[in-house]
Amino acid sequence: MIERRVCIRVDGGSHSVVWDSVAEETQLELHINGSLLRRASLSPCHIREFVAGHLFSEGYIEALEDIAALHIDVHLANVTLRPACGQKRAEKHTEHSEKTGRLAVRTDDVFRAMRMLLDSDAHRITGGFHRAGVFCEDGTAWMADDIGRHNAMDKAIGHCLLEHIDLSKVFVIMTSRVSSGLALKCSRAGIPILASRGAPTSLAVDIADDAGITLIGFVRGERMNIYTHEERIADLALTGTSK
Repeated sequence: MIERRVCIRVDGGSHSVVWDSVAEETQLELHINGSLLRRASLSPCHIREFVAGHLFSEGYIEALEDIAALHIDVHLANVTLRPACGQKRAEKHTEHSEKTGRLAVRTDDVFRAMRMLLDSDAHRITGGFHRAGVFCEDGTAWMADDIGRHNAMDKAIGHCLLEHIDLSKVFVIMTSRVSSGLALKCSRAGIPILASRGAPTSLAVDIADDAGITLIGFVRGERMNIYTHEERIADLALTGTSK
C-alpha cells in the first residue's frame, strides 16, 4: 500500500533529494455478469471487501447471497449475480426505527474509537489515506485504509457482509469530510451511527436526519458536533440535553 518515490525536499533556504513514502494507487475494473460496471481507483488491499461493499451500498445487491461468484485477478473483478439481481434498488425511505436499528453508544465510545482509527502507520507515513472503522457492540473493530473515502466506506461495509456482522448493530468512524454519498451508503446499508473527524455537508445532514442516522462531525480530542438523532448517544440523553 506504500511505495517510495524520489522528490526534492525544500526546507527554508535549503533543498535536498530524498526518498518519500507515497500511497499506492491502482486501477480496478469491476464487471457484473460480463459487463463493465465501473473503473475504480483505489488502494490495492481488501479488494474483496470493496467489491462486496460497493455492490451492496450502491444497491446492486440486497444481500451477500445475491453474489453467485466473485473472482479477482489483479486489476479485474468479475462478479456473477444470481438471477433477478443486478437491478439497482430504490433508496429506502422507511421509518428510521425500522431502517437503522436501536444501537446506542456513549460519547467515550466515540472518542475511544476515533483514537483507535487515527492509530494508522499508513496515514502517518504518507498522509495519503482516508480511513473507516467499524465498531461492534462486543468491542471488536476493523479498519479499512484507502486513497478514497467512499472506497474506505465500501470496504468497511463489505467486511461486515463477508463476516456476517449485522450492520444495524455497528457504528462507523471516518477521518474524512462526510458528503451526501457517504450518508447515502450508510442509509442503504442500515448503519445507525456515522461519526467523523471531518465536517459534514448540508445534504449529508439532511439525508442522515431523514434516514434516522446519528451523524457526528468534528470528533477531535474530547469534542464533537452531533447533528442528527442525538437520542443514540446514551450519556447525552441522561443529561436531558436536546436540540
